[in-house]
Amino acid sequence: MPNPALNDLRVIEFAEMVSGPMCGKMFADMGAEVIKIEPPGRGDEARSHPPYPGDVPHPEKSGFFLYLNTSKKSLTLDPASPGGLEVFKRLIADADILIENHRPGYLESIGLGYETLRALNPGLILTSITPFGQSGPYRDWKGTDLIEWAMSLTGYNTPTLVDDVDKENPLRAPGHAAEMMGATNAAAATMMALFHRDATGAGQWVDAPCWQATVNTSKLEMAAYSYVGIPFSRLRANVQVGLEPLPCRDGYIYTLWAADSHWKALRTLLGDPPELVNEIFDTHAGRHENDDILRTLIRQNLAQHDMDHLVTEGQRLGLTIGPVHTVAQAAHHPHLEARGAFVEIDHPAAGSFKFPRSLVQMTATPPESIRAPLLGEHNVSILSRLGYTGEDLRRLQSAGVI
Repeated sequence: MPNPALNDLRVIEFAEMVSGPMCGKMFADMGAEVIKIEPPGRGDEARSHPPYPGDVPHPEKSGFFLYLNTSKKSLTLDPASPGGLEVFKRLIADADILIENHRPGYLESIGLGYETLRALNPGLILTSITPFGQSGPYRDWKGTDLIEWAMSLTGYNTPTLVDDVDKENPLRAPGHAAEMMGATNAAAATMMALFHRDATGAGQWVDAPCWQATVNTSKLEMAAYSYVGIPFSRLRANVQVGLEPLPCRDGYIYTLWAADSHWKALRTLLGDPPELVNEIFDTHAGRHENDDILRTLIRQNLAQHDMDHLVTEGQRLGLTIGPVHTVAQAAHHPHLEARGAFVEIDHPAAGSFKFPRSLVQMTATPPESIRAPLLGEHNVSILSRLGYTGEDLRRLQSAGVI
């Protein structure tokens, strides 16, 4: 079995919930040793979030936690305590990366500001993931995934193609989209910092705000406003035809018909119904001008066909078309199954469940997801490596440091 791509890296993850742990997971699944620091006693807050097997809450069985923390080691530690601060400094001394998602200024307040960390380890890369970043007027604002999403243009865009912006208000995306974007952005930037360190020997501080990462997904709309002063509109009347989920007999599909080639393929797919074989729809301008009529006719025809037929035959005809899947349909999709997108992972407390595999596959250095750790499972092995004796561990535990 080839070695994972990042098996020579040591990462300290001092983070909870989504953004920091997701960033750490990307390194852990690629083979890095990721030491997850959890508060003694309670652990990462994610352990208290569902789902749980049998819907019975248990800190070792949270599916939310188990997914976000595959392939990591767990060390319970309170770095804010005098004894914990010393342990943390020893950990940092030979680490490559420190991932954290605390409020700006928190590390400084407990004696672990960037200058202190750099003095301990000049090659260390500190990756700080926050709602709004380490600088700027909103630096100290409290943020959540909902707030970061809502403040981004992407938040305003959801949903697009409405008829009345006053009655059809913006909605949030499901899950933790903004924090996931922030985590992915942070992981990519951290890898760039590693390349820089390889060339120069110097570490650096990576400032990765989730809000900015989410806003960054709306570059085209930002460019249009910057160049020609046109603000994005969610109104259907101001948007290109297509671009919305359309109901069929057993679900929903997405398709486009703005381009002439798409329009011809869609008409063929629907059997060239007489109401669509009309010269007013033959040009892009005609279709746009008569969008209300055309959209109604297309909906009526789509309702006569099943989703699988529309998508399969539409793709064969060269039409840009795709299904709108439910969670269950995606989880059991034959394409994802053929690619091995889900992997069975056995956990001593939670049992065996299928989890999404690593986000990418690599031929020479394939990633591997192993189970998430039990709370404090690696205390002895990690601290012994740092030179702590059994008596030291008992003393630290009795003082609530670990």
